[in-house]
Amino acid sequence: MNIFIVNHYATPPSLGGLVRHYYFSKNLRAEGHDVRILSASQIHNSDLNFREQGQLMTEKDVDGVPYSFVRTISYSKNNWRRIFNMMQFPINVVKVIKELNKKGEKPDVIYLSSPTPFACYTVIRYAKKNKIPCAMEVRDLWPLSIVNFNHISNNNPIIKILYQLEKWLYKNTNRLIFTMSGGKQYIIDQGWDNQIDLNKVTQINNGIDLAEFESNKQNFYLEDEDLDNPNYLKIVYTGSVRHIYQLQMIVETAKLCQMNLPNVRFFIFGDGPERENLENLSKEYQLNNIYFKGRIQKKYIASVLSRADITLLHSKQVDLNKYGISQNKLFEYAAVKKPILSTIQEHDSIINKYHCGIQINNQNEKEIYEAIKQFTNLSQEDRDQMGENAYLLAQNHDYKELTKQLLDVLNSLIA
Repeated sequence: MNIFIVNHYATPPSLGGLVRHYYFSKNLRAEGHDVRILSASQIHNSDLNFREQGQLMTEKDVDGVPYSFVRTISYSKNNWRRIFNMMQFPINVVKVIKELNKKGEKPDVIYLSSPTPFACYTVIRYAKKNKIPCAMEVRDLWPLSIVNFNHISNNNPIIKILYQLEKWLYKNTNRLIFTMSGGKQYIIDQGWDNQIDLNKVTQINNGIDLAEFESNKQNFYLEDEDLDNPNYLKIVYTGSVRHIYQLQMIVETAKLCQMNLPNVRFFIFGDGPERENLENLSKEYQLNNIYFKGRIQKKYIASVLSRADITLLHSKQVDLNKYGISQNKLFEYAAVKKPILSTIQEHDSIINKYHCGIQINNQNEKEIYEAIKQFTNLSQEDRDQMGENAYLLAQNHDYKELTKQLLDVLNSLIA
């Protein structure tokens, strides 16, 4: 089977990007399928652009997977250049597909991923015209996430247009793959189930490459005296330090713990525009139990997490969480066999399903503190059992297993 994967932001792992489609490609190629990833030449969250003078696309073999980097303008901020980039990729990616067709490389199936939805729109239209089946993956409920995180009204004219675009995409793709568990319910709640066939909806969660993760754990050790201190109960968070993650709540929790649970330490591995504010707040509170360690390379994540006692899954609680969440870091947390503390109340909680940690019901510093206190009262045997349950979660979401699910979807389209 010849498969084209279209994702505006499919950055290769070695460049610190979104790894889902790389792992799918690697495993599909191991099964004998031809796979090509089509992504924007401008690498998101970097200064790197693979654009070549006068070329519509730049072909590279990156980390063992063929990529076609589609010509797009460079940007570094959320300004007009990024908006132009978002409009440019949907047009140029169809041109690239046509050019590859002329060279004799025609896909049997196209696997699309959102956001952004604009490339999904242009490619679905092209595919329908040329009778190429499409599977569209929904990693973000867009524009609902814009409404929730940016406090924009559903009655905003642009938001209304985006909802209509979303409905058109769901209606016109051949299969719908949601990473979150509540995809069908979302369609029903939107009132679209009379126009969209729910039988074509499935879920394929995010996951982890366990072999690579274990290799990183063995070969890339991050020196950190604080993290190695055996006298602390260490709670580790990895990820962005931005406003939408509301890590101020974790600083407030650390304040409560300093007064009542003096052996607890918080480790924040990540960077972002909110880091300086949070560090200043910690100094104002005179906290000695929270460390802002900054950004680390992905290869060191396994080393850091393996030395935690509890891993922390935290972001802003918003309405869209009721349809489920699927964060890549969850599966990294699970892979180190440590209990997980989740502050996010979600639909069909995978943490509760696997009994691998504690998910709080109301997101505030007092509830988070009480959950940490609950962990401190558990026996080591109980914490170890949670860790074993977490590892089972990781095993069931190894990308080798998830690729089998994806292949079933793609084969059904060919059939």
